[in-house]
Amino acid sequence: MSGLCMKRELLVVGLGLLLSAAGCSGPDRPGHGDIVGVLGTGEQATDPPTLDAAGKPLGIELAKARLDSPVDMAFKGDTLFVIDWNGHKIRRLDADGFVYPVVGTGIEGDACESTLIDGACPGLSAEVNHPADITFDAQGALLIAAWHNSKLKLYDFASQSLHDLCGSGLRDYLGDGGPCFGDDGAELVAFDLPSSVAFDSAGNLFIADQANQVIRRRATDGTVSTVCGSCPKGGFGCPLGVGYTGDGGPAKSAQLDNGLGQAALPAGKLAFDPAGNLLFADTYNHVVRKLSPGPDSIIGDGDPNEEIIETIVGRGIAGLAGDGGQARDAELNHPTDLAIAADGTLYIADRGNHCVRRVDAHGIISTFAGKCGEPGSSGDGGPATGALLDEPFGVALAPDGALYIADTLNQRVRKVLP
Repeated sequence: MSGLCMKRELLVVGLGLLLSAAGCSGPDRPGHGDIVGVLGTGEQATDPPTLDAAGKPLGIELAKARLDSPVDMAFKGDTLFVIDWNGHKIRRLDADGFVYPVVGTGIEGDACESTLIDGACPGLSAEVNHPADITFDAQGALLIAAWHNSKLKLYDFASQSLHDLCGSGLRDYLGDGGPCFGDDGAELVAFDLPSSVAFDSAGNLFIADQANQVIRRRATDGTVSTVCGSCPKGGFGCPLGVGYTGDGGPAKSAQLDNGLGQAALPAGKLAFDPAGNLLFADTYNHVVRKLSPGPDSIIGDGDPNEEIIETIVGRGIAGLAGDGGQARDAELNHPTDLAIAADGTLYIADRGNHCVRRVDAHGIISTFAGKCGEPGSSGDGGPATGALLDEPFGVALAPDGALYIADTLNQRVRKVLP
């Protein structure tokens, strides 16, 4: 092992590029397409938030920070935010090489463990229950799909407080056609395991209402509606909405399958492509599907009969096949999350196959990270396709083009160098 390699064991580069001695068997400097560790010791545990005497959160050294089932990540500028799913919190990686708590006490719940300030809870005093996805609005606030809370929550960085944005917390399918809250403050909308959130270019918010087997929209005027999927009857899950139908027709007539009930896992993540199409993982149908807007270019604004759904990746059966061929003919195994580059390249967290797949601009699919079909934990410092992953739930693209991977059952976040 070279001296440079040994020194890098304690070196933090940029957003937490930590190279352990175990990952330095190759060249001194990992190159294009190599995978490296970013966060997580591999121990399944979480670090409770700690504050100094002035109430300011204390950071944890990157090399010592632990995760409990990380499921996804998102960037705000160059800053990486990580969902510590079973740790019930959102955490932030700073360029100083420390990990800081942002939202969540680590207690599974929906309470505030301190006094409310102007009706909101300080983020580090707020209990959340298995947050599944995050994004940022036009003002820079952090939007959370609080999965087991069945709510959308909004964290304001200026006040460092957490607000309920939408959802009563009742696991049901209610509220289409109206706002999240009535004039009297009554909660009018119900979700069942909201698993993903994404904004379109016009500022409308789209929500994967997972167990209801639909995608809903909260428009800029606050009105909630369903834009994809069919849930004939709400309640605890929507079994009547489960299916794999509708390709080539209106998205509101289609059926999806993203799991429901107590045994469900986060699924059905959303992402917009550069053309304004909404792509989503139809997880339990083992495909990626696309919802295209009508002539008005805004999903949910025009004639719903002109908003068409189609499958773009996968054959609808669980499997592992197709690399080197057209993505529509390939097989996936519980695809969970998507990331889309500016040139339209699609990255898929092929969770059940323990790998990340890539679909290029010509529709050709290939393996991008991991050895598909082979779970494990190895490969840091070498080519991403030679590494082993274990049920990666999430993928996110950094501003520099690196692909970050939530290597969930390995309790780590890793990245593939651009």
